Amino acid sequence: MKKIKYLHLPWVVLFLVILTTNCGEKKQIESTRSLNITVDPRIELLAVVQFLSGYGERTGLITRYDFPYKTDVSEYFSAYKNHPAVKLFEEMSLSGFSFDAPPQAMLHLSDPPELALQVPFTRYLKRRARGEEKLEKFIQELRDFAQKTNFTSFFEAHKGTYSKLVSDTYGKMEGVDFIRTLENYYGMKQKNYTIILVPLFHPGGFGPRIDREGKSNPVVSFLKSLQYLIFNKWSGKSYEIYNICGPNGVENGIPSFGTQEGFRQLAWHEFGHSFVNPLSESLKNRIKISEYSSLFMPIREKMEKKGYSNWEICVNEHIVRAVTARLTFIHFGEQAGEEELRGQKSWGFIYIEPLCKKLEEYEIRRDKYPAFADFFQELLKVFEEITKKGADKGLYSFDFVGPINAVVSDKESIVLILPTQESGKAVQDEIHKYVMKIYEKFFQGCLVLTDAEALTKDLSKNSLIVYGTARGNLWLAQHLNEFPLRIEPDKIVTDSVYYGTDLRFITAWTNPQNPQKGVVIYTAQRPEDIVGINGVFHGGTDYVIAKGTEILKEGNYVKAKEGWRFR
Repeated sequence: MKKIKYLHLPWVVLFLVILTTNCGEKKQIESTRSLNITVDPRIELLAVVQFLSGYGERTGLITRYDFPYKTDVSEYFSAYKNHPAVKLFEEMSLSGFSFDAPPQAMLHLSDPPELALQVPFTRYLKRRARGEEKLEKFIQELRDFAQKTNFTSFFEAHKGTYSKLVSDTYGKMEGVDFIRTLENYYGMKQKNYTIILVPLFHPGGFGPRIDREGKSNPVVSFLKSLQYLIFNKWSGKSYEIYNICGPNGVENGIPSFGTQEGFRQLAWHEFGHSFVNPLSESLKNRIKISEYSSLFMPIREKMEKKGYSNWEICVNEHIVRAVTARLTFIHFGEQAGEEELRGQKSWGFIYIEPLCKKLEEYEIRRDKYPAFADFFQELLKVFEEITKKGADKGLYSFDFVGPINAVVSDKESIVLILPTQESGKAVQDEIHKYVMKIYEKFFQGCLVLTDAEALTKDLSKNSLIVYGTARGNLWLAQHLNEFPLRIEPDKIVTDSVYYGTDLRFITAWTNPQNPQKGVVIYTAQRPEDIVGINGVFHGGTDYVIAKGTEILKEGNYVKAKEGWRFR
């Protein structure tokens, strides 16, 4: 009997420790959590090294936009393009240290130039870097790079730019409480929330989390993980969580990080990972998730292009995106929710619809499932049902639903189509030269066809980018009757009438040969207005109507079964 009591006593003490710690945490979280927006010197240092390494050309993860700050980076640091930090990052990024892993690693360090390790690197980061030794070597080279380039002076000299970015973003957040919406839905709180603006990064973002509690009290951190492992009961563990994002445009020479709506969607997504990912990382749930790994095959190619290299990552992405869709339904109505669903399916997340349906059960039964963690295993049953139905039998598919950026991101399949019938050889030659400049800058390696050639080919496996007027591009002339608009010499007619003689129209549409692929069309009333048309700010919506570079209207189509139409 004494031996049995001796064995049980530590467990009693350990769970008392866990319970006591949880009570203290809740009080602390209530008093300290906040939304911070910043430009972080650690991430800026990383972005400079990535920029110099050619990372953008290899992955598309460095901004394609041009603006004065980017020029300053190029001029100040170009002499250090062959520094060992740049070369080592190039090597490591080709073997898996890419996408989310590098910025997440930087958050474990102090500010440059010291870059002292403040939170131990996780097993995930060590694996992505191909070993702890390689990761430490990279940080050592980064320290040297920061010192030799006097990076801190560069950063200090641009604080005015950073302050402008932060103040503009705070202005877009006015009256919106992303945090409360997330915490109410997931039924738990995080320690704090930070949006890091990175001028050199691509549009979109990453959502890492940092566990400083695990550093300060590894025993408690281990016990909380153990509690969830054994009982599948979430212990209230919370994190410092981040949304690291790049600009999606440029306004008056300053990178623009999007609208309030765009930030809301991005925050729901990137912050959402810190609520969802820890649940899938428990041994019990990881085993369950692996049982349905056959579902990865139908979407593998599309997912790997986005950096989602295994089934567990895809499950997390599906769940986070399903929650984002449900929040859209709840806060913005049926139409907005349906558009969000279609958009996610077009990106390849073909299992999202049944997950959304299952989440409605969670929302109705919060008495039984007060927190998302309580419902997580029920949610995973969706993948069991999909497996039984057979995902490989065509029951789950995805059609293209926009926006314009969704076509451009499908870089490997893009075909550019040039006009051959524009009025006047000189202006047609100018259009061709302009499109080839776009090709050289953004689409090297893609196929370029004339309109006549495009009409003779099977382009069902391609995303298309079409330039020209309705009369000057034969491909466009053949398909324009499918669009709900008229382009006339003195006006463009959509759901409204826009008068003028120098109007431009940019739109996304479905590939006529394959609804799962998209098309972007750059057209105008006059052929001379095709030249420079990419200078119109566009990408995040389905269409843009502009006079010169002034946007008259932008928005998304209503995507009904009978076809797309203006609202």
